[in-house]
Formats: sequence, structure tokens, C-alpha cells
Amino acid sequence: MPSLAHTWTRFRVSLGKSPEAVALITFLVVFLFFGIRAPRFLTSLSLADIATFGSIMGIIVVGVAMLMIAGEFDLSVGSNFAVASYIWAILMNAGLPPLVAMVIAVLCSTLLGLINGLTVVWSGLPSFIVTLGTLLAYRGIARAIGGSDFAKYTSSRPFLFDLLNGPITVLNNLLEKGTNFRVSIFWFILIVAIGAWVLNRTRFGNWILATGGNAAAALEQGVPVRRVKLAAFTLVGLLVGLASVMQFAMRTSVDPARGEGWELIAVAACVIGGVSLNGGQGTIVGAALGMLLLTTLQQGLVLMGVSVQVFQAVAGLILILAVILNTYLGRES
Repeated sequence: MPSLAHTWTRFRVSLGKSPEAVALITFLVVFLFFGIRAPRFLTSLSLADIATFGSIMGIIVVGVAMLMIAGEFDLSVGSNFAVASYIWAILMNAGLPPLVAMVIAVLCSTLLGLINGLTVVWSGLPSFIVTLGTLLAYRGIARAIGGSDFAKYTSSRPFLFDLLNGPITVLNNLLEKGTNFRVSIFWFILIVAIGAWVLNRTRFGNWILATGGNAAAALEQGVPVRRVKLAAFTLVGLLVGLASVMQFAMRTSVDPARGEGWELIAVAACVIGGVSLNGGQGTIVGAALGMLLLTTLQQGLVLMGVSVQVFQAVAGLILILAVILNTYLGRES
């Protein structure tokens, strides 16, 4: 009969192999806590705020998770987000059809992601350093494009805005007045599903995991490591562009600080969701749950009257605990 210690070790190791399970349990605990302690947390208005912001950030997190599993980082996503938002706003205000302006904006953000990848692959420098530099460079581009001022779309609202991130009117009308569930929630679920399928069911997903696990060994097995990393960086840029146009379709304005700090939130969400900082391990579903956990945490603290600074401190603490927990659960003995 196995001892209690042996049983616990087997349970711990099996739990470590399912990081999304740990993320789900943590999310449910946090959700339950605020459901009891935070006033009006369980109202439709509060839940809509969590779902809407979490879905837009969650789209970015899907790309960041894929890149981190491949063993790389992108710290420029927040700055890239601002660039894409400004480009779309300026092009529409210049008279371009919204769809054309959107395609150009998303292509520009995708190009910035590709530039990150090319720089990392060709220079051999750590992606942390490269994208720390492009974080500053892309933010400067956003400020230059916007003239350090707001850009706002004031013409009549096109149908494309509703398709990207319009209100879910049928659902909202059934709930409390002011509830604002948005279409971005459906896009988020779709992109998470596609990302999970790609990572778990396709050759490219296997290449991502192999590249992040051991790039040298993957190269010997015929994995095109450089192309995999380029594709992952480019994917991040694409999803950042999509997220930026979705948010702009809801707010119809952008400011120079748009997206500041989002790169750290995205990395934190991935780590909390079980993505390894060393690459080669993690799931898209886990990362998405990590993002929803952080959004729930922020909303709950706000409803309890706690400042944003405290949210940052608590999020940092959860991040450290997540790293410790994932390391502990991943030990074989």
C-alpha cells in the first residue's frame, strides 16, 4: 500500500503536468473570495467589465504564451498596441474605408512583431533585451504618430465596429441596466480555441514546444527553429493588432499611454497560467485563465475600494507565488 507521502508526490507531479488545472483552481478561489467580500462583484455590470477587458488583453496573451513556450519574450506588446491604434484612427480620419484602414493597422503591428523576431534571430541577442529596446522605440513611434495627443474617430459608427467589438444587445437587455457585454468575448474564445488546437494538435505546435524545450536538440531533429521563432514573434504582432482595433472599436479614441504596462500583465498572466519562463511548457487555456484571474483580481479590488497600486503589488505577489508553485509541482520527487 503506497504511503501518504508517495501518494501526495504522484498527485503533485500529475497536477504539475496540468498547469491549466492549477490556474482554474486559483481563479475559482479568487472569484469566490471577491464574490463574498466585494460589494456588487456578482452583478452583471461587474462580470461584463471582467469579461470585456479580459477578452481584449486575453487575445494578446494567446500570442505571448505561444512565444514564451517557444522560449522567447516580447516586452513591446503594449507599445505596438498603441502604434496600431493610432494608425487605424488616423487612417479612418483621413477618409480611408474602415476595413482598409484596419487591415493596414494590423499589418503594421504584424510587421513590428516580425521586426522583433528578425532582430532576435539575426543578432543572437536575448529577446528580453531586444524587445525592451523596441518597447521604447515603438512607444516613441506612437507618440510621434499621434503628436503626443488623443486621436478620436468622430464620424458615424461603421458596422465594422460592431462586428469587432459591438455590444451584445440581446444579452445586455436581459440583464441589469448598463450591462455591457461585448463581441470581443466571442473573438477571445475563438482565438483561444484556435491557439490551443494549434499548440496541441499540429506540427507547428510540436515545433513550438520542442524549440522552447531544447532548441539545439530540436534543430538536430529537423525543426526549423529560426522560422518557428520568427512565426511566433509575428503571431504576437498580429494578435496585438487585432486586440488594438477591437478596443478602438469600443472606445473610438487612443492616447499616447495606451497599452503601457500591458507587456508585464501579459507575461504575468502566462506565468500564473502555468507557462514556464524557461520555455517548452505551458498551455493556451492556462494562460487565458491567468489573464481572467488578473482581471478578476483588479475588478474585485476596485469594488473593495483598493487603489490600483495595491493591485500591482498583489499581482506581483501572485506572480512570484505562481513561479514557486509551478516549480514545486513540476519536480519529479
